[in-house]
Amino acid sequence: MLVSFRQTYGNERSKLYEILFNDKKLIELYNLCDLNIVSFHNCSDETIENYKGLNSVKNTEYLVFNDIEYGECIRRLKIKLHEIGCTHFLFTQDDTFSGDNDLIDWNEFVNYIKIHSSNFMLSLQYNQALENAHILKIWPHGNPNPEKDKNPLNLKPDEVLKTFNVFHLDSPVFVANTWAGIDDTPYVCTADLLEILYDDSYLESGSVWECEMNLKEKFQEISIPRFITDKIIARNYNFIGRTMFKKEIDKSLLIDKNLY
Repeated sequence: MLVSFRQTYGNERSKLYEILFNDKKLIELYNLCDLNIVSFHNCSDETIENYKGLNSVKNTEYLVFNDIEYGECIRRLKIKLHEIGCTHFLFTQDDTFSGDNDLIDWNEFVNYIKIHSSNFMLSLQYNQALENAHILKIWPHGNPNPEKDKNPLNLKPDEVLKTFNVFHLDSPVFVANTWAGIDDTPYVCTADLLEILYDDSYLESGSVWECEMNLKEKFQEISIPRFITDKIIARNYNFIGRTMFKKEIDKSLLIDKNLY
């Protein structure tokens, strides 16, 4: 059972809902999920009803959390996922939208996900050039080659599919190159990894910022798979809220995609 999760916060993020439901390609992916969980954290009834009125995603279930920390939201989500028999989990934020996914065949993508029964994670925000991250210096497949624009790190795909290629990396590769082993960017994984990602230390961390720091610190030591593809399939666009250091760049990217 493939379950997606998307959580929104407060009452000042309605622009994100408009962008989401204009993102037809991403909606196609959600509509292939068996269940789509949308969580409202400290949102008013008006905000919730506004979202529901715009929603075009099939198989949507809503959760409402008020006056609890983010870590507790995830604890309750994990209970829900266990109850419904989730086997594969798609994590997105309320500012996650399409990247370079126009040519991705979502049926091929979902089928690829489902052939993995355990110990699998695919990060959606990074391609083989790590264009959305630092340019990493040390890689298992060789040294950077900046002359190759589409693949400056000269990585070789471990799996070649019809509409995307897959590179088998893991969290220590990111850590070794001064990047977070795991972050809050979109990913899909098998349900067994949720016990490692969201263990008791995470659930007890408190706010969303403290939980993200827990992941960063924890995966300095822990290794899990972190596959990437040759496409930035989906990514977070930080132009609302506290993390806005790339506000104008991200808005420009959305405008270029006719989403903003």
